Amino acid sequence: MMTGDLILVLFVFTGEICLISMESENVARGGQAAQSSTRLDHLGRGTPERAIDGNRANVWSQNSCTHTNGETKPWWRVDLQKTYKVNSVNITNRKDCCHTRINGAEIRIGNSLNDNGNGNPTYVLIQQLCAVIDSIPAGNTKTFTCNGMEGQFVNIVIPGENEILTLCEVEVFGTKKEDNGENVARGRQAAQSSTRLDHLGRGTPERAIDGNRANVWSQNSCTHTNGETKPWWRVDLQKTYKVNSVKITNRQDCCHTRINGAEIRIGNSLNDNGNGNPTCAVIDSIPAGNTKTFTCNGMEGQFVNIVIPGENEILTLCEVEVFGTKKEDDGENVARGGQAAQSSIRLDNLGTPEGAPERAIDGNRANVWSQNSCTHTNGETKPWWRVDLQKTYKVNSVNITNRKDCCHTRINGAEIRIGNSLNDNGNGNPTCAVIDSIPAGNTKTFTCNGMEGQFVNIVIPGENEILTLCEVEVFGTKKEDDGENVARGGQAAQSSTRLDHLGRGTPERAIDGNRANVWSQNSCTHTNGETKPWWRVDLQKTYKVNSVNITNRKDCCHTRINGAEIRIGNSLNDNGNGNPTYVLIACFAGIH
Repeated sequence: MMTGDLILVLFVFTGEICLISMESENVARGGQAAQSSTRLDHLGRGTPERAIDGNRANVWSQNSCTHTNGETKPWWRVDLQKTYKVNSVNITNRKDCCHTRINGAEIRIGNSLNDNGNGNPTYVLIQQLCAVIDSIPAGNTKTFTCNGMEGQFVNIVIPGENEILTLCEVEVFGTKKEDNGENVARGRQAAQSSTRLDHLGRGTPERAIDGNRANVWSQNSCTHTNGETKPWWRVDLQKTYKVNSVKITNRQDCCHTRINGAEIRIGNSLNDNGNGNPTCAVIDSIPAGNTKTFTCNGMEGQFVNIVIPGENEILTLCEVEVFGTKKEDDGENVARGGQAAQSSIRLDNLGTPEGAPERAIDGNRANVWSQNSCTHTNGETKPWWRVDLQKTYKVNSVNITNRKDCCHTRINGAEIRIGNSLNDNGNGNPTCAVIDSIPAGNTKTFTCNGMEGQFVNIVIPGENEILTLCEVEVFGTKKEDDGENVARGGQAAQSSTRLDHLGRGTPERAIDGNRANVWSQNSCTHTNGETKPWWRVDLQKTYKVNSVNITNRKDCCHTRINGAEIRIGNSLNDNGNGNPTYVLIACFAGIH
C-alpha cells in the first residue's frame, strides 16, 4: 500500500486534466469545538460542533452551521487534542444569508488558551500567519494555507463590535507534530534550594511534577522557595535523557513575573547543585497561568534545573514537564565480572591490606572510606588501576565515582587508557580521556566513542601520587564477531623444519588450538636458519579473512618475528609468498 503525506491522483479525460491533492487528514474531526456564545433557535441550531460535523451543507435549514450572538469579538475554536503541524484550513461559508459576516475574520493557531486562544499567532503578516479572511463567496469553501504552523487550538475570530460569526464547516488539515518523547519528569525525584511551607504544608518541590497544571496557590500544586539568593529547583530523571523540550506552567493568581530571568539548565553534573550545567533557555516571561514550551534540541542530561540568578528572589513553579527520549544505550557495565589489579595496595596500621582494586567494580558507588568500597594505592610514581574485561569490547563510556570524605583532588590529571596491550601494565594503550577534576562524591561520565580494548586503565602520571577510586563502570558492547578460527582443520606447511630429538617444531604445531608459548610445551614451530623462511596454512577454500592472531614464543628469541609479513590470497606462486600483504609485523614485544 502506498503511504505518504501527499497523494496525487491524475485523471485524464479526452485531453482534460483534473489534479486532486489530498494533503494529510482533516484533524478537526473528533476535536472539541467551542465558541464565544450560541444563538439557539427553537430547533437548537447554531452550536459550535456543527462546524466539524463533516458536512459542508451551507443553508441554515440544513442544520449544519454555527451562529454566535451579535457581540464584540465573537470567536469559534476547535481543540485538536494534541499539537499538529497545520498545513491548511478550509472554511465553508453560509449561502442563503449574510455571507459577508465572515469578512475580516482571523485564523489563529497555537498552544495557548490566553484570551480563549485568540492571542495565538494570526498567520498572515509573515510566514507564521495563516490568514485574515477578506471574503468567501456565498456557499463556497475556501482554502487557507498555513505552512505547517504548530498548535493544538485553531481559532476563528472577528475583531470589532456587534459582529456575528457563522461557519458552516471548518476543516483543518495537518500532521501530528514529531513526537518529543514522553514526560520523563513524572515519578522522578525533585528538590529545591528551600521550601516556604504554609500551615497546609504546600510549596514542596514535588508539586511541580505531580502531573497537574493547576496554577492557583489554593489548588495545592505549585512550589515555593523562600526569598533568597539564587533560588533553584531540580528534577533528577534517574538516567541520562535527550531532552527535546521543557514545559513550565506559571502561577496565575499572583506574582507571575517572579519567573522572569530564570534559567533552564540540563546536564549530568551536580556541581553547584546542578546549576552549573549547560543552559537550554533563559525565560524572559510566561503570562500568568500559562504553560510555555522551551526547545532544548536533544540536550543530554540526568538533571534539569530551573534557577533564578540574583538576590532576594522567589521561585514558584506550578508544573514542569520534561519531554525527551532515553539516550542511546551505551551497553551494559562490562567491568562487573572483570578482573581488577592496581600498582599497589595501601596497608593499614596492622599491615592488613585495605583499598583492594576489586572494590572499584563491586557495583557500589559508596564514596566514603568507612563504607569499604573505595580502592587505595600507596603514594608512588605513576600509580595505576586496571580492569581486564576478559575480551575485547567497544567502550562507549566510562563512569568514575570519586571519594567524598577526603582528598577528591587526587584524581585530577588521571588518564583513562583503553586497549589490548599489557605493555607498561596497560598504561601504554590509547587515551580515552584526561580527568581534569571530579567533584567530591560525584560520578562523572567520560565518552570513549567505541574505543576497542580488553583492558581499561586509570593512571596518574607524576611522583608521590595516590590513586583512589570508589567505582569504575565501563559501558560497552562486545566487538563484532570476526568469525570462527578457520585455520583449525587446515593443512600447514613451512619452508623447513628444525626437529629436535623429540620431533618438535613441525608446522602443524601453530594450528593445534594451543597458545602454549614455551618450547618445552611442544606447541611452537621452528624452521632452520635460512633465506626467506615461511609458514603457510591452506584453509581448503576461499575465506574473507577479518583478522589473524599470532602468539609469539616467550622463553627465547621473541624478536625473531620482527619484520615478518602476513600475506593472504589464492596463489601458490613463490609458495604463496607472492600474495597481497595483509600486514607487516614491525615488532612483537612480550606475549600476544
